[in-house]
Amino acid sequence: MSKKARTPIVEYEGYLAIELPGERPPQERDRLTDQALVVAYDRLPGRRPRWRLRALHFDRQEWTRSGIRTWWAAHEVRFLAPDQLDEPVPEICRAYDAPDAALPTILLCHRNTPLSPARQQMDELKGRSGRDETGNHPHRWL
Repeated sequence: MSKKARTPIVEYEGYLAIELPGERPPQERDRLTDQALVVAYDRLPGRRPRWRLRALHFDRQEWTRSGIRTWWAAHEVRFLAPDQLDEPVPEICRAYDAPDAALPTILLCHRNTPLSPARQQMDELKGRSGRDETGNHPHRWL
């Protein structure tokens, strides 16, 4: 039986990273302070706004390699423009509203879960504790 390939984790001073292919450095970076995580992504060309995940940077003081592997196996990152929030996505565990229409709403979703509209899930999350008045966890945009 062959071993399953693991996503490599790259070590840097101060953080560990999962890096996905790309020819240049990512165009955007957003810090999700409640997750001790930076999401790096590119905007894809085309009429409809779309983004591609390029890297996840995990704070060394908060994350271990095994914790990162466990998180990555169970989660995926989705990017949606304001007019795409009715699209079905897997179960959302965290949602981060875009500060303006040129940037995406960032969703951290559980892998392999039933799909339902993002807006509906985000509205349901607003009622849970630990959220600010908009229903999101605190974050800081870079």
